[in-house]
Amino acid sequence: MKKILYILPIVTLMISCSKDEINTFDNQQDAVRFAANIIGKWHETDTVNGSYSSADDWLDCNFSFVEHPDVDSYTYDIPLTLIGKTVDYDREVKYEVETRSNADDYEIQDAVIPAGRNTGYIRVVLKNTTVLNDTTYQLFLRLLPSPQLKVGPADYCTARLTWNNQIPYPPHNNLRRTYNMLVYSSLSYVSTSAAVVSSNALRAIVAATGWNDWDDTAVHGTRANNAAYGFYKYLPHYRWLLVDNSYKGYAARLGDYLKQYELEHGAPLLHDAGSYKGQPVKARTY
Repeated sequence: MKKILYILPIVTLMISCSKDEINTFDNQQDAVRFAANIIGKWHETDTVNGSYSSADDWLDCNFSFVEHPDVDSYTYDIPLTLIGKTVDYDREVKYEVETRSNADDYEIQDAVIPAGRNTGYIRVVLKNTTVLNDTTYQLFLRLLPSPQLKVGPADYCTARLTWNNQIPYPPHNNLRRTYNMLVYSSLSYVSTSAAVVSSNALRAIVAATGWNDWDDTAVHGTRANNAAYGFYKYLPHYRWLLVDNSYKGYAARLGDYLKQYELEHGAPLLHDAGSYKGQPVKARTY
């Protein structure tokens, strides 16, 4: 009997609710946020790769002109996600630029959720200059509320876009392991840390190994870096080197390259970033 007494008030309450009291979704509640993860094709770009960093509270987007050396500019879309219902007209997205590189080196063309779509973009035209050989530009954007769109959760309202003319940093832990297998540091050879990653060391690895096609399934089959690894071209998944101990041979090859580099330039190649910045790039020895 006690069970019946507890259930009856709930049933009565449910019956007493009329249709007029049921809330319907209002488009004025629609909001926009940066995508939680970027791996896909956008606009005229080949692939747009990036990931959301919960530690830094921004969507991290990276681009390198090293893969497009003959173009003067490149259009990069930072993807947006609509929270709510689509509509039959374009909705402008408001934003502010928090920090910037030289304003002449980029142009923001559009920020929009197109009609009928639940995704959108902030379209940035990046300019290719010789400065990018040694410098990484960065642009921080923060979404702002507008009459058409509110903004999503605070942790998803900031994005950072970096671009240069250098080999992109490895975007996945298992690729950073490969880097640490080859480049000497005090870290474990299977560390996932990016603390010692530098562009100069990445260039040396690629020059020594010829790696620039690890996104190509025609060459590497199922070992090729797929979407989960950002279609990264320059380093393989560490396990392909670990299972046959080939990482030792590749590290030796890197060592030979660095010795030849020093002979030709009269000075060792130096790390240009990371905790070893300014120190010679060295290969691991096993």
